[in-house]
Amino acid sequence: MSGSDGARPVTALDAEQTLHLLDHLTWCHDHQDASDPWPAAARHISERLTDRPPPAPDACRTAAERFGATGTATGDRDTAALYRAKYDLMVRLHPAEWLTFMNMGYTDEGERRVGAGDPATGLGSAPARLYELVARQSGLAGTDVLDLGSGRGGGTALLAREPGVRSVVGVDFSHAGVAFSRRVHPGRLRFVCADAALLPFPDGSFDRVVSVESAHCFAGPARCFAEVRRVLRPGGRLVLADEWPAGRVADLTALLAQAGLRVTDLADITAGVLRSLDRLPSEVARWLAGRSDSAHTRAYERFFRDRIGGDSAGLYRSGRYAYVRVTAVRDR
Repeated sequence: MSGSDGARPVTALDAEQTLHLLDHLTWCHDHQDASDPWPAAARHISERLTDRPPPAPDACRTAAERFGATGTATGDRDTAALYRAKYDLMVRLHPAEWLTFMNMGYTDEGERRVGAGDPATGLGSAPARLYELVARQSGLAGTDVLDLGSGRGGGTALLAREPGVRSVVGVDFSHAGVAFSRRVHPGRLRFVCADAALLPFPDGSFDRVVSVESAHCFAGPARCFAEVRRVLRPGGRLVLADEWPAGRVADLTALLAQAGLRVTDLADITAGVLRSLDRLPSEVARWLAGRSDSAHTRAYERFFRDRIGGDSAGLYRSGRYAYVRVTAVRDR
């Protein structure tokens, strides 16, 4: 019997329950107009963690208040703070140094090759392929590159291996993610903890800004895109890949234009992202084969199977969100 069947609700959340609460507050929007959003949050958590007693709604409210969340619609800064807390917590829950990619991945139709992911697991191959798809959209030879939203640094390290690239800097707002990246990717790579709305670089510092699955976390996309334009040199390009509400993709191009960035290419790559996610269960099963049935291993299984292969993929399969790749140029 699962922990959610008749068990008395717990009055405090553990770390994994808190992560699902933060998912609910950042991904799910139907709770924001509810007069009492916390029963829905408790259900969201208990449906995903059936091996423990469900949380009480008041426990969800108390935990959310620690991050400044009230359960109602929040401002840009509040939402960014929730994302920052989520990614800090993910480093704590999933500290393995092989887990250096956090994006959904991309697979071409009929593609069989293994990409540049971690050779011990293969789990990074499709996420690495997504970075390759973005990086090679504009060419990196002879360029200084900013990886905006560098996460755990796997994509930044991949960009630094592109032929002829001059320099690469990774920027992320998660202190834990930056510390992880500095530890796991030593050498000539540089990682900086900063807000995308206030980048600590002089005007015209970069030829390329690459942003993979970060724009939806920005504290005010208009301000962040204006910062991207500022740090780009004339003729420089932003290339981003991200999920976006399917009916509001035009808003994204309008935000870029408002910031002074001219969109030159926009492609819906949702099908390739879903192909990647469809392969994830078998890849996770292969990785878990022969490992001890520990709570730590089960947490990784839930991470890939439920959070990525279930909740994230569900956004695209439902049609609520599209996954797009966009290139935009600073003309002058």
